[in-house]
Amino acid sequence: MGSTKIIHVLKNDDFDEVFDLFKNAEAEEVIFIFPKGSRFAKQGQYFEAIKREADGKACKISIMTADPVITKYASQYGIGLLQTPEPRKPSNVRAYALPGKSAPAITAKPEPETAEEISNESEFAEADYEEKPEIQLTASKAETRGRVIKDIVRLGQEVERPIRVREERARPFEVEIRKEISESHSVGGDITQVWATREQEDGKKFMAAASFKKIKSSKVLKKTPLFFISGAVIVLMLVLYATLGSAQVIIRPQKQSLDFQLKITASSTTTSVDSALNRIPGQHFAYKDEVSGEFPVTGQKNVVQKSSGNIIIYNKSSSDQRLVATTRFKSPEGLVFRIPQTIIVPKESSTASVVYADKAGAEYNIGATTFTIPGLEGSPKYEQFYAKSTIPMSGGIVGPSQVATEEDFAKAQEELNIKLKEKIIRSLNDQAGDLKISDSIAIKMDVPATNVKTGEAAQSLKITLKGAADTLAFREADVLELISNYVSKKGNLELLEKDLAVSYLTPQTSADGQTMVLDIRVTGRAAVKIEQEKILKDIQGMKEDAIRDYFKNMGEVESAHVILSPFWVKSIPKDPSKIKINIEKE
Repeated sequence: MGSTKIIHVLKNDDFDEVFDLFKNAEAEEVIFIFPKGSRFAKQGQYFEAIKREADGKACKISIMTADPVITKYASQYGIGLLQTPEPRKPSNVRAYALPGKSAPAITAKPEPETAEEISNESEFAEADYEEKPEIQLTASKAETRGRVIKDIVRLGQEVERPIRVREERARPFEVEIRKEISESHSVGGDITQVWATREQEDGKKFMAAASFKKIKSSKVLKKTPLFFISGAVIVLMLVLYATLGSAQVIIRPQKQSLDFQLKITASSTTTSVDSALNRIPGQHFAYKDEVSGEFPVTGQKNVVQKSSGNIIIYNKSSSDQRLVATTRFKSPEGLVFRIPQTIIVPKESSTASVVYADKAGAEYNIGATTFTIPGLEGSPKYEQFYAKSTIPMSGGIVGPSQVATEEDFAKAQEELNIKLKEKIIRSLNDQAGDLKISDSIAIKMDVPATNVKTGEAAQSLKITLKGAADTLAFREADVLELISNYVSKKGNLELLEKDLAVSYLTPQTSADGQTMVLDIRVTGRAAVKIEQEKILKDIQGMKEDAIRDYFKNMGEVESAHVILSPFWVKSIPKDPSKIKINIEKE
């Protein structure tokens, strides 16, 4: 079953407020209740706009009203009309005005149980059914609406600030005046029942708030002189007048934009936040890893190049053997390869070495094989020394070939640098857990290991890159405390965490890894500090004009919203326990 929303429109509600409420209503049906004399009766375009919006969002709308002008507009623009319920009010029912409410509460007077029983009706006043005006005071003009003094606004007020800030334009505090009835499952969507139920509940609330008890009984009252009863009521009303007053003051401070940089230090030897030195505790983490990749080569040229590869040299004798640079190793096919540097092969052990073909050409690109050492031939060691390769020799060529260029190396190394940095930072973050690690930490890279050099022939470029990083992790809450203390000291401001952005720049870790210095950039907003205790003391007993002038002259206040209650109260109480001050920073 589709949802239904009921919107009570008060006599002085603006069209924009009601229309915004209707546009945001998520319901398949909306019912408007208009009183007589509503502002809506003055403009037929209001109903045309409501009908057009309803058709656009496929929402059914209906109107309930006793105002003939609104009834005419509803018929003119094709809006459904619901019958206005007749008030269920017998002759012995009296209406009383609810404090701060525009709609009356209905209280029924019970039938006397005996001829002598009466009720003390002088305790109550007839409801006037008129909306109690609010009072809104601004720096430019005063508007009436409720018992509200509103918008003592300071526009363009300069506040001294040593931080580089930009003052934002103040905006008045808004008062919510619309009324809305939520769906009631108990009445099954029947508008007449909703209306009747609302009146009964309002009546009960009024009777409880008024704290009056009907004085029943009869013989005693009958014998009591009327002026004694009237006097008691007057005394009671005076007591209530003098003691029930309260005030709520809602203050919005001026806001200022923040944009500054701050140098901070994280140290593993610091145990608490030090605002004087901008130091915070830190914890050291280190990690190293490697990445590999194979990349295409883009160069082309005529090449005369020797084949090369790797061999393992075995020494089966009982003594170490020194092999000088250019020592020959011969394959079964008689192809000779040479080692480029002198090496020592330990006794009864083995050593790995790179070898290069004795001549250029593709015929030296042989597969894995076993090599002898011709220099030892004819000696007992000839049988005790040999070498093996596990992968083919490669690179031998004479003629045009693809070669690795400097651009190939640079592009491949840049790609591997990014991958390795991401891998190391991700691993550090996993170690740090809830602690913060700067994404801009430096990674120490080793010299890449490659299969070819620049200008050498190859089918592809293979690179292995190793790197390591060490850094200090810290709590972002500690950074926020430093920022808040800095803002408070420099500009008499209170930091607003909403929309706050912090960037961590150029971290530099000490050689021992125990300290890290970094810059942070801070953007966001702050609110000017409000002396709440002073305001509470100053405004006690102030009347409406004095309240307006007081907040008008406070440069740190963007707007003030003062609510006096009950409706007869015209000044702030002198008792501070009956004054409530709220500072709305966000």
